[in-house]
Amino acid sequence: MNLKKMKKTIFILIAFCCLKTNAQILTDYSSCSTQVIKQEQIEGLSTEKIRLLTNEIFARNGYQFENSRFQNFFSEKPWYKPKNANKSITYNEIEKKNIKLFQDRTKELKTEQQELINQLKAFKSFILSDAKDKLKTKFGFSYENQTGDDEPKSLKKVLNKIDLDDINYYKDKGLNSTMTDNGYVKIVYEISVDGEKINIYYNYMSHSKIIENFDEFTDYHSENEYMYNWQLEFKNNTLKFIRLVVAG
Repeated sequence: MNLKKMKKTIFILIAFCCLKTNAQILTDYSSCSTQVIKQEQIEGLSTEKIRLLTNEIFARNGYQFENSRFQNFFSEKPWYKPKNANKSITYNEIEKKNIKLFQDRTKELKTEQQELINQLKAFKSFILSDAKDKLKTKFGFSYENQTGDDEPKSLKKVLNKIDLDDINYYKDKGLNSTMTDNGYVKIVYEISVDGEKINIYYNYMSHSKIIENFDEFTDYHSENEYMYNWQLEFKNNTLKFIRLVVAG
């Protein structure tokens, strides 16, 4: 094959790959009423985004929302024409298929989120009960002994402070974080979810707000600030420990 033909072949392959990639990304939401959407087109979308897609199908048919946020959002769209009665609205077969796809995917995502919480609860239970064998077998977790007894003590403190039933999501990120200030130091206890990445933090971060300066005697030493970051991964509905990162 000569150079000219080779360049042409490479160009065609690149163009084909780009078309294939673009076909997998749902960008034109108005097409949800005229085109059957495939599962892979919404794989990377969050629960909130899929919920918005579902409601856009409703809105394009004149649905009036009880949820004021959705009603205000769609009222600003030039194509939104609300009808007097939601019961009178009918959906075509394509819309029905897409609504079902979106609702099924939403259920899947919520089920995955709940499974993550369940496994985090098991992880917490094993940590608090010092079930080292179970931690190793189920989660691949073991203490790294970088700081002696302080690591297990700090992890237990975090898990006792965090309410695993109160992790809330925005897009594909979840968070529960709390800070204490005991008049000596501020400590942040946190668990965060970012897609498949789970981070647990114990952040011994700064002096109390009542300590304004260090020109008078105090036992506090700012150079003692440090942080533990236990990194885990939730993939294929399985929670696994990755590493511990210590800073400070």
